[in-house]
Amino acid sequence: MTDLELRELRFFHAVAEELNFSRAAERLGMAQPPLSRAIRQLERRPGVELFERSNRHVALTDAGLALMPEAERVFAAVAVAVARTRQAGMPDQLTITAKPAVATDLLREIVTAFRDLPGAPLVQVVVSGYGQQEAMLRDGRADLALLGSPHEEEGLELEPLISGPRVAALPIGHELAGRPGL
Repeated sequence: MTDLELRELRFFHAVAEELNFSRAAERLGMAQPPLSRAIRQLERRPGVELFERSNRHVALTDAGLALMPEAERVFAAVAVAVARTRQAGMPDQLTITAKPAVATDLLREIVTAFRDLPGAPLVQVVVSGYGQQEAMLRDGRADLALLGSPHEEEGLELEPLISGPRVAALPIGHELAGRPGL
């Protein structure tokens, strides 16, 4: 099988999401016939059909279903490459991400400490939603994150900063609400 081009994967992905060649072509800003030809050419390379087609129906084949998550991984890898390249071109910037109101005092201390360093980088704080901090570190959108537990540690350099008690919130009247601890 010859190499696939990113452009072809984008074409495949658009059709796979829309399950309609006309809508996919419109989304891609192109005419439908060239999109259909590109998909046929893409299918010839591995020698498998990616879509079942009829006049009224488009569906992914097993091969198309297998390619879909792989295409999404390729897009994610390209996004990481672009983010890290952009970041490498701006070495004097440090991007920190945290959830709103999480360890606000600690975040303030970190930002102040970096700003006080000789030749300090520009510090940018990005407020992110629940569970987004780890992904932002992995894909290059952030250099440092304040993470809560649990999270996937593989591939990250971690430094525990603070720990706090866990609490459980229960509605008044719940059978466990009267207990001193769970």
